[in-house]
Order: sequence, then C-alpha cells, then structure tokens
Amino acid sequence: LLPRVSGIITHHDMYREKHRQIMEIIESIDIDNLDSLTVEDRISNEGTKEYFHQLVQDSDSLLPSLSNIIFYAETIKNKAKLRAGIDLGRELAAICYQENIDADDALETVETMFSNFLQKRVKENLYESTKEAFKVFIDKLGNRVNDEVGTRTGFKAIDLILHNLEGLIILAARPGIGKTSWAINVARNVAQSKGVVFFSLEQTQDQVFERMLAAEAEVSLEDIRTGVFVADPKAVERIEIANEKLLDVLSRVHVDERSSIPTSHIASVARQKQFEWGEIGLIIVDYLHIVRLNDKNLVDALGDATKELRALGKELRCPVLLLSQLSRQPEMQLSMGGDGDNKKVRRRPELTDLRSSGEIEQSADVVMFLYRDSYYDQTGYVPDEDEIEVIIKKNRNGRTGITSLVWVPKFIKFKDIH
Repeated sequence: LLPRVSGIITHHDMYREKHRQIMEIIESIDIDNLDSLTVEDRISNEGTKEYFHQLVQDSDSLLPSLSNIIFYAETIKNKAKLRAGIDLGRELAAICYQENIDADDALETVETMFSNFLQKRVKENLYESTKEAFKVFIDKLGNRVNDEVGTRTGFKAIDLILHNLEGLIILAARPGIGKTSWAINVARNVAQSKGVVFFSLEQTQDQVFERMLAAEAEVSLEDIRTGVFVADPKAVERIEIANEKLLDVLSRVHVDERSSIPTSHIASVARQKQFEWGEIGLIIVDYLHIVRLNDKNLVDALGDATKELRALGKELRCPVLLLSQLSRQPEMQLSMGGDGDNKKVRRRPELTDLRSSGEIEQSADVVMFLYRDSYYDQTGYVPDEDEIEVIIKKNRNGRTGITSLVWVPKFIKFKDIH
C-alpha cells in the first residue's frame, strides 16, 4: 500500500513533528525491508520512538480498515493544503506589514509568492506517472500535423523554419535596422487571436500605436506623426478602416511603457494579464539592455535577466521575444583586397556578436538576426521596398537558416515575399 499512499502524501504534509519524523524515516527505507521494527530502530529520538511503538500496539483500534487507507491519505493531504493556504496568508500579510517597505516591491513579492503557490497547486492537480504521461504523448503524436504548437509570427517563411515561436527567442540587430518595428508587426499578428504583453522600455505607448497604425493603414509614419494625412481623403479613409481593425486587435494587447524596470515587474504584469485573459500568446521585451539589472557585473546581470525571462515564459507557458542589441565592432571587418590593400567589408552577424554576454545565447531557444545591406549605404538612400534577411543562427528545436521579408520603411511594415 505504501507506493499508493506515497503518491498522495509525503512527510511534508504531516502536521505533528513526530509524524513528520516517522514518515520521513518510512520514506527512506527500501520497501522490501520495511516493517515496524525497522522503522522503530531508525528513530533516534526516544520520545518519538516510544510514541511510534505505542502507535503500532494500538494500530488495530486506531485503523479500523486498511481498505480505507487511500481515503485517510487524501484527508491528510486536504488538511495540508488548507494549512498551506493559511501559512501563505500569514506570510503575505507579514510582508505588507513591514516598516519602510516600498509598496510596489512588496506587491511584486506577494504576486510572486502567490504565483508559486498556484503553480504548485496546478502540478499537484495534474499529478500523473511518467508512464501515463507517455501514453498521453503517444495519443497526441498522430494529431501533431493539425495541432497548433507555439505561436505564429504571421510570417509564413519564419513560421516554417521555427515551427512557430516557443521558449525564449532572441531577436538582435543594430539600432535602426527595424527590430522594434518587426516586434510590433508580430504583436499585431499574434493579437488577432491571442493576448500579447508588450514591454516597450524605450518607446512610448503612443509611438507604438503610431507604428502599428502606419503599418495597418499603409499611411506614411511621418504623415501620421505630423498630422498632414488629414489633407488626403484616401489616407483618412485608410486610417478609419485601420482604426476599426486595431480596436479589436488591441483588446488583446497590453503595452507597458515604463522604462528601466526589473524583471520582477515584467513577471508581475505578465502574471496579472495571464489571470485576466486566461492565456498569453506572446511576451515581448524591447529591449534587454535597458532592463534594470541587479547589482552584479554586467555580464552576470544580463545572464540572470535572460534566465529569469526564460523561466517566466516556461511558467506562463508562452514564448518570450526578447530584443537585444549587437556590439558595434563586428559591423565591419578588414579583408585583403586584390591590390594588396586592406579594405573594410560588411558581414552578417554571428552569435558571438551578441552584446555583453554569452549567457544570452546559452539561455535562448532561438537566436535570430535582422540584416539588410541598405542600412550601410553611405548616401542615406533607402528604397521604397527593401529586402531584409532574417538569419536564424540558433534553433534548439528545429532548423537554422536564412529567409527574407519585404521591408517597407515608409509604413514601418514587414511582408512575406510572395
């Protein structure tokens, strides 16, 4: 009976200290050697040993029927759950009663503790053996073609390589290449069906809206920002149509524009939206290097922040898109020209170009870069439509490679190449 009972309760679920000690000893003994004499021999505390001996002697009167033992174990477990709720309540109250504590810090700690409590509850309720879990896995295997795994970016070529977004995705590029614009485009695509939490640490909420509206209406961002679009009836009409579409989409988007926020704030807001929506399709952080870091050196602090964001995505069962800058140095490299002179030439970014910390690459499930030649045009010429490369250098669960999108800078919009 012990294996069945051990699947329900452990020594942690016991209220009395003596019972915890006895149960812990029972758990430590190989089941083939387990009997009351073996347990009694391992009890070091004389008071507990005497108490256990008395329990064994009185077992017939204390335990009327072994057939009910699962019911008894479940009763103990239920009481342990209630005590855990009581203990959590006391701890939460104690945090809020601390003197001179910052209210936001206190509430973030409270939310984290409550979230951990809920996660533990979910795991207990979903308890199943590895064998049973494997059976469920096999049953689902044949339906994988039709099942939606991860979150679609809305760009066919990228979704084909990545098999949608899962885990921690690092998107890196030099400033001005278009990584924020790409993230905004993805947020709009995802929000057609799933919730998106967008942490815009550098741009204001209005600036995010301007870019989203320009892409949706295909009206110049400059015209929207300056207001001159009102002189063009066709542009006004396109904006009105885009407005109707975006009102529905933005009901599933939360934009947090606060800057220099710690990862604990990101986790707190994401958990709130998870409770509100029931599901999050994507968390976007724009961008890593202006997240408020801990007091460690930069490399370790960035590594910690990346790991914490990855853990958040795993907790909430949603992908996290984390934008990152590239170091400036590898933009150009020297090569020997045919005339013997050294010349500077551009090259595509590599994993080693991720700024400040190798921990970023190690923690990521996917690392991809944006690259376009026109960015380096010294004349400043930018075509109306440009080709931008999406370079996938790391993909823990799939292929790597290079695909391309059409970049329309006037509208801050990306499109598939048809």
